Amino acid sequence: MGDVVVVGAGPVGLTVAALLGRLGVSVVVLERHQAPFGLPRAVHLDGDAVRVLQAAGIGGRFRAISRGMPGLRLVAPDGGVLAEFAREATGAAPESSMFHQPDLERLLLDEVGDRVRWGVTVTGIGPRGVRTDADDIDADYVLACDGADSFVRRHLGITHRTLGRPQEWVVVDAQGEWDVWGGVHQVCDRKRPATYMRVTGDRYRWEFRVNGLPRATPWAGGEVVRAATYTFRSRVARQWRSGRVFLLGDAAHEGPPFVGQGLGSGLRDAHNLAWKLALVLRGGDPAVLDTYQSERLPQAVGTIRAAQLVGWALGAGPVRRGVIRTVARVPGVATAAGRLPSPALAPGALVSRTRLAGRVCPQWSTPDGWTDDLLGDRPRVVDLDSLYQDWLRAHGVRAALVRPDRIVADTARSTSDIARLRAAAAALG
Repeated sequence: MGDVVVVGAGPVGLTVAALLGRLGVSVVVLERHQAPFGLPRAVHLDGDAVRVLQAAGIGGRFRAISRGMPGLRLVAPDGGVLAEFAREATGAAPESSMFHQPDLERLLLDEVGDRVRWGVTVTGIGPRGVRTDADDIDADYVLACDGADSFVRRHLGITHRTLGRPQEWVVVDAQGEWDVWGGVHQVCDRKRPATYMRVTGDRYRWEFRVNGLPRATPWAGGEVVRAATYTFRSRVARQWRSGRVFLLGDAAHEGPPFVGQGLGSGLRDAHNLAWKLALVLRGGDPAVLDTYQSERLPQAVGTIRAAQLVGWALGAGPVRRGVIRTVARVPGVATAAGRLPSPALAPGALVSRTRLAGRVCPQWSTPDGWTDDLLGDRPRVVDLDSLYQDWLRAHGVRAALVRPDRIVADTARSTSDIARLRAAAAALG
């Protein structure tokens, strides 16, 4: 029925389906529920993750239903600011955005809705695809985007590597009007750590550790939309691939939400894998798929470690709060901390050891459109005759090979090296 079967119609599954569809891959999405979940869960994406949505065809529409978020504050129990990590919140492409997940899912369903089969439960993985409670579906590849309790992962017998102790937290979403700063507040309190923020419009979120609920109800005067207890885990799957089956999103990795990267990590998975699958299905070297886990696993672990660092700050008593105040005043610390969730890819088969390699290339708006859109969905070499000339000159290179997921694969310092980049682009395209 399709080249690729995606298991799970959450944001990660829908995004990878949209990406594959735009790359010409036949794809079907299977979802055991009869309809979208409808309640908020993820609320934040950084600018790089929004670029994945742009590649999936909904960038402009997402910007219309989201708002720029000005950063993160670590605050003392009395509300005093211990440290602030600012993010650019204005303009057409903010560094961080807040959104209502059901709004995002509606946009994604507009892109892939006719490819989703609702109310279909996967019951097994066969040699040629998947078995379901309805029928067997042939597929070249299966993508498990079925969440933290992934049936596919359990069915394959894939276990986890644990990176930290689980924590029980209460998450409350409410609607109303409260006078708070537009960024995210992390309350550093050994007894009652908490997080609170405005999402979009009149939507707000509070998160508290189960054994540290506040004495007063902060959402008084509003309407509680959802209240749920979650176990925040820090773990990664030991294998992200088993033959023709790949794990994405929470099926592959889980971390505390303290840096707002849960969904963003899943979207990075989708962007990393989609173009590689399309390349192989067009006749490219299947070995390219071996780079999915080797590239994304270290990034996922780095994101989890960054969240654990913020979790360490959340459990701060007076002494630790003093350390946070002191360290936050060191020049450059706040800027560096704000970039922790986006580590560069390490050198490997598709990432050279040259300057800029492994990092995301910049994007900006031009009179002809966004530069990502002008690059297209194939590997591209950008040089000093292109819109990227100022960026290239600033880093002392003459050209860069940009992958479809906007990662710089290689750079050239001399004119003669540009031919090498063009040959590499042809091999990856």
